Amino acid sequence: MVQTFCFHFCLHTGTSFYTEMADATNTTWNKVSRTGTDFDLTTKLIVTVSYAVLFPTALLGNIFIIRVVFRKKSMRTVTNFLIINMTVANLLVTCFTMPYSVMYVYITSQWFGGWLGTICCKTVHFGYALSISASILALLALSIDRYYAVLRPLRPLSIIRKPKIVTSLIWFMSFVVMSPYLVQFKVKKSLGGTFHCVVSWTPFNTMEVLRVYFVNIFVALYSLPLLTMAVLYFLIAKALWKRKIPGIVTRSNRRAAENSKRKVVKMLIIVVVVFAVCWIPAHVMHFVSFFSSHVAIPLIVELMSYWVCHLNSGLNPWLYIVLNENFRKGFRSLLVGTTQPSFKHSRSSYLRRDQDNYRSQRKLLKKSRSKSNTSSTF
Repeated sequence: MVQTFCFHFCLHTGTSFYTEMADATNTTWNKVSRTGTDFDLTTKLIVTVSYAVLFPTALLGNIFIIRVVFRKKSMRTVTNFLIINMTVANLLVTCFTMPYSVMYVYITSQWFGGWLGTICCKTVHFGYALSISASILALLALSIDRYYAVLRPLRPLSIIRKPKIVTSLIWFMSFVVMSPYLVQFKVKKSLGGTFHCVVSWTPFNTMEVLRVYFVNIFVALYSLPLLTMAVLYFLIAKALWKRKIPGIVTRSNRRAAENSKRKVVKMLIIVVVVFAVCWIPAHVMHFVSFFSSHVAIPLIVELMSYWVCHLNSGLNPWLYIVLNENFRKGFRSLLVGTTQPSFKHSRSSYLRRDQDNYRSQRKLLKKSRSKSNTSSTF
C-alpha cells in the first residue's frame, strides 16, 4: 500500500507540513501535496504585503515597550517585567514566524538535506512554537498578577512577585509543551529528489497523534487561558466598579472616579477580546483540517486566518502604549529623547552649570561672612 500525505497547517504558525500515513509493510515516502506554484500571484502578493505591514509594526512596538521599561527605574515593576516576557515572546514570533510564513507561499516545505538541514528543520519550527506558547503564558501570568494587585493587595501571591522565578516557569513550561516539535519534524527526501521538512510520527499513526496533540494544545494554550483571563478580569472590573470613593463624595470626584473605572475596564475588556478574536480563526482552521478534512476552504482564507493570530503579537504592545498612561508617557518621552537629543543635553548642561555657579557663590558668601566675623572679634 502506497503511503499518502495530507496537507495541513502547522499548529499556531500559519506554515504547512506533510503528515505521514504509513502501514507496517510499506515505508515508501511519496509527496502528494501542494508546491509553491499552487499559490497564484494574487495570493502571494496579499500574504507578502500583509506581513510587510505587520512585521515593522510588531517589531517597533515591542522594542518600544522594552526601551520604555528599562529606560526608567520607576517602570521596572513586577507587572512590567511580566509584560517584558510577553514582549520578548512577541519579538520571537515577529522574527521567526512572520518571515517563515511569507517564505512558505514561495517554497512550501522545501528544505535542504544533511545533519544541518535536520537541525534547522527542528529548531526553526520549535523556535516559533516556543515563542507563541511563552507569549500566551506571559499574558496569563499578567492577568493573575493584576488580580492579586487589585483584589488582594495585602495577600499577594509570593511567586508571582518574583520576576526571575516567573520568567523561568514561563519558558520552561513552554519548552515542555512544545518539545514534541523537536521530535515530529524531520527532513525527508521525495521521489523527485527534493528535501522537505515534514511531520512524521512513524511508527505511530501520524494523523491520530496530531489530532490528540492539537486538542491538548487547544485546551492548554487557548481555552483555559482565555477562560482564566476572562474570569479574573471580570472579577477585577466588578471590584473596581463597586469600590467606594474615599472621603467626601462630590460631583467632580464622582465623575473622575467613574471615568477612571471606565478606562480600566475598557483596557481589560480590549485585552481579552483581542486575544480571543486573534486566535480563534487559527483554531477553527485546525479543527477543520484535522476533523473535517472534506470541507473545502479557500487557500487565501486559510493563510489570512493565521496572519490574524500573528497580528496579536503586533497589537499587544500598542494596546499597552495607547491604553496605559505610564507606557504612553514613557513612549512620548522616548520619542522626544530620540528626536531632540541636542536640546535635551544642552538644557541639562545649562541646569548643571547654573547649579554649580549657585554652589560656588554660596561658598564665597560663607567665606566672606566668616572673615568679617573673625575681624570683628579682634
